[in-house]
Amino acid sequence: MDSDKTQAGIQSSFLVHPVAIAIWVVVCVWSALLAHTLLAVFSGFIFALTLCSLVWGRLSLRGVRYELTIPQSELFPGQSLWLTRTVYNGKMLPLLWLELLEPCDPDGCAVPDSKFIVPNPEATEEKPEDAWRCLYSFALLKWHQTLTFSDLWTAKHRGIHRVAEITIRSGDGFSLCTAGSQMTMEPARQIVVYPQLTEVSVDAILNNMWDSRSRSSGYLEDVTLMKSVRDYTVRDPARRINQRLLARGQGLKVNQYEVVTPSDVLFALDAASFKGRESEAFERVLSILASLITGLSQRGIQVGLLAPRSAYFPQTYVKPAGGEAELRHMLTLLAAAGQADLPLTDSVDAAAPELLGQVYYVAFSEKAATSLRVLAQVPPHKAELLVFETGEPAEGHALRAREITQFWRAS
Repeated sequence: MDSDKTQAGIQSSFLVHPVAIAIWVVVCVWSALLAHTLLAVFSGFIFALTLCSLVWGRLSLRGVRYELTIPQSELFPGQSLWLTRTVYNGKMLPLLWLELLEPCDPDGCAVPDSKFIVPNPEATEEKPEDAWRCLYSFALLKWHQTLTFSDLWTAKHRGIHRVAEITIRSGDGFSLCTAGSQMTMEPARQIVVYPQLTEVSVDAILNNMWDSRSRSSGYLEDVTLMKSVRDYTVRDPARRINQRLLARGQGLKVNQYEVVTPSDVLFALDAASFKGRESEAFERVLSILASLITGLSQRGIQVGLLAPRSAYFPQTYVKPAGGEAELRHMLTLLAAAGQADLPLTDSVDAAAPELLGQVYYVAFSEKAATSLRVLAQVPPHKAELLVFETGEPAEGHALRAREITQFWRAS
């Protein structure tokens, strides 16, 4: 088990207060000395009951361990998954009742059956997200018994549901003394709901990967990487002639360049540009972006993502790659993105711009873009803005811009 008990609280009735228990002891002894048999028996019974309730309640959560297992934590909206919980009572004292309380948002990205969602009476205005929680109740857990149960959760929309701690409660059978304990999950369990995939066309991106220097043979020669020289032929264009060798009197020679295949695409998400905008626009852009990343990956294109710092992750650069793990990582970053995310800070690494593929900067509009400086090292012909809303072009850059919704196609 990998949960740690971090905080405990005891709630008890005034009947099981140590002073009240002491009073019943005094009454029992006094009644016995005065031969008041019925009063002595009654006070002795109340004394034993309250003492047992106090001890039982205080010891109820000792040796109790809890584990939450999420076999498949990544899914798309509309899909479902089972969450499995295990409770172990590691002592001789049975638990007459048990309650498990977990954070829950009825409007969150993933929710259980509505019968498990209850209002939180301890919620405050400072933390409105704690207004609801999941409640799982059980009648009896015997000594050294392990209880395992599962419930079905359904993904509603993009986002991340994280469970960092849970509250477990138990006590005596008369509810005179209850104990509550917060258990921290290490590491925190989470459900990741990816953006909803939609029908998109990646043909325009594939065409952009071959700019005006592309050849009909389907490859690209990098003019910054010269491989060798050879004698000039009548079919060679004049721009290939090596002027230095010609000036030295070594005749007409033409340059031969290294052949590169720009098979990678990098997206940079400017989530901060959507701040104050309608959430529907942001969600639609993320849906299209996730679909483009998935579609390009399925075409064998290496795709990367520069994602801003969010509530769940620091600013992250996923290097263009074609693996399944990288694809899931990028979809997770998109699931965590929010309109309150910070602007991008680190520049896109273009130490070898000749090997860099196409870079797409995703923002709400040109004027709303907050981090165009991250493209400072990217050659302008290899960068393009994908915006949700077009308008008056912003000054200070010479980048092409197109609406990202142009990639979407109705099914």
